[in-house]
Amino acid sequence: MDYKKYIKIVQNWPKEGIEFKDITPLMDNGKAFKSAVDEVVAYAKDKEVDIIVGPEARGFIVGCPVAYALEKGFVPVRKEGKFQEK
Repeated sequence: MDYKKYIKIVQNWPKEGIEFKDITPLMDNGKAFKSAVDEVVAYAKDKEVDIIVGPEARGFIVGCPVAYALEKGFVPVRKEGKFQEK
């Protein structure tokens, strides 16, 4: 599947010179999203992984269904400075 047609390029966001790749159109299409997750699962299956680690925020979105499919645990990893204990 050509996933490029499901990725929206946003120029100069969040700042000048950055090309942000928006995956919400991919997530909006159930068939495309399932195919993308299935490809990651197939890739990880023979890697003998113990756990899936997903960096925020897209890693959460893709990592959780991958962990589920592989019957592995999932660890969300936040960007530095995002989590502050109260």
